Amino acid sequence: MNISILSRGPDNHSTRSLVEAAEKAGHTANVHDPFGFYLLIGGNGNRITYNGQPAEEYDVIIPRLSSATARYGGEVLHHYEWLGIPIVNSVHAITDARHKFRSLRILAQHGLPIPPSLTVGSATYLEDISSEIGEYPFILKPFHGTHGVGVMLLDTPTSLTSTVDALCDMHRDYVIQSFIAEAAGVDIRILVVGGKAIAAMKRRAVKGEFRANIHQGANGEAIKLTEEYKRIATAAADALQLNIAGVDLLQTKNGPVILEVNPSPGFEELQSVTGIDIAKTMIDFAVQLAENHSRKGTGN
Repeated sequence: MNISILSRGPDNHSTRSLVEAAEKAGHTANVHDPFGFYLLIGGNGNRITYNGQPAEEYDVIIPRLSSATARYGGEVLHHYEWLGIPIVNSVHAITDARHKFRSLRILAQHGLPIPPSLTVGSATYLEDISSEIGEYPFILKPFHGTHGVGVMLLDTPTSLTSTVDALCDMHRDYVIQSFIAEAAGVDIRILVVGGKAIAAMKRRAVKGEFRANIHQGANGEAIKLTEEYKRIATAAADALQLNIAGVDLLQTKNGPVILEVNPSPGFEELQSVTGIDIAKTMIDFAVQLAENHSRKGTGN
């Protein structure tokens, strides 16, 4: 089977692991920089090329899009969907999941637990409404972002209002949430593949840091999930229509809440601490997706 992995980082651990797992299973895997694609519509036909060569003969696409590649990479995925080539996560699902506020709305619409969240177009009435989502301090997160970059912790009305006012002036959109003290610096990352929670770890921030992101220095340890956590994680991936997802949960005094859902989760630390061959599981799912797509195409 011919597999295309969309990624700007061929030496990235997760990308490299996927290539190795595919080749070990007897498949061909190629890593493609999203910016190397040319998309043609109309004229002499609808085509897609990569570095000047035809790039349509793939059985399945595995997108590994970063914030830098998400916009153009999404157009590449749209084109592949148009050409009828299966993708492990659809561009629609990726777009929804990457938008922090929209993804929370979708999760809430499906009755899943999320932290009370707010976004505003101005700071004029911020003090009147912020009390409805909790007490100080407040966390601010950009609508789009990864690895905890751009996340702020604000602990006074003046700092919150002035920061939001400045962000609105710059046309920057942020999600506002109350800081959950009992979950400070700790979260649970659950990897869901094909509707199953296959691996999980607890991430603990370094001393003095409130973000439990591995890229911010957090440490991970393998954990065994309860059925409740498995149910919430798989339901979150299903609500956002993601076949592969990293679901981040907070443990609060009122039970688990979903922090966010990542459509292109890295898994170096998770694979290391759990010993689970995550790359193989992802490749096996992608191959099964392609085989099912092929059978539908032939009417079998």
